[in-house]
Amino acid sequence: MNAQETKYPEFFDRPEWYDRGINWDARLKRELPVLTNVLGRPGEHGILDAGSGPGHQAVALAGLGYNVTCLDPDEGMLGRATYHAKHAAVDVRTVCGTYDTIADKAPGPFDGIICLGNALAAAASRDACAQAMVRFGACLRPGGKIFVQIVNFQKMREEKPCVRGPRVVSHDGVEYVSVRHFSFDGDQCCVTNTTMWREGESWRSRSTCGTLFAVSEADARQWCSQAGLQVENVYGGYDRVPFDLAVSNDLIFTACRASE
Repeated sequence: MNAQETKYPEFFDRPEWYDRGINWDARLKRELPVLTNVLGRPGEHGILDAGSGPGHQAVALAGLGYNVTCLDPDEGMLGRATYHAKHAAVDVRTVCGTYDTIADKAPGPFDGIICLGNALAAAASRDACAQAMVRFGACLRPGGKIFVQIVNFQKMREEKPCVRGPRVVSHDGVEYVSVRHFSFDGDQCCVTNTTMWREGESWRSRSTCGTLFAVSEADARQWCSQAGLQVENVYGGYDRVPFDLAVSNDLIFTACRASE
């Protein structure tokens, strides 16, 4: 294979590529009514968006009067959050850090925390996820709420193969089609994203992979208990139907820190 065959468009490595691959209007229309219902009216201590990515939820909440802090380990993603906040004419604070730096970089106390789109599972190990929940609980004010959304990994285990997509993104007149494949090894879930596009008469492709921890409902309940959080609801989707292991696409749980 020569060098020309292994050279990929440079925008694949930019945060804009991830940002453009999601229908944010549809996603926010689905998410915001539930988030605001759980978080309640904007309070003085604000909201932490843990693992915020490009910050669309944070910007939307800021537009509704919430004081929001974005925490993410990727400076590029936080740059996108700043860009979207400026475009929407709202203020969003950005903090570059991982979950284990919350106590130093975003100690709170916060009125609420959101952790969406598998951001908790991206901690990638049981211990790291459990410790993240403990740190979330520690930076919530008494009575503060947390909202976590991940996919229903247990249902996905039964799908062979387990594929999601396609997603289609256009760039400079070229359509890029992406699919994600999920495979399991114990509690680890390997996510492979393959993007295909046409150059002249030839098709090209590029694959990348990452690892998630396959969080279960039992895990979520145990971690909340360890963090001093009382689970209030477990949903199977943003329509707030009860979680059903066999059919739900998402695992969403909301919890509250006990009042002192």
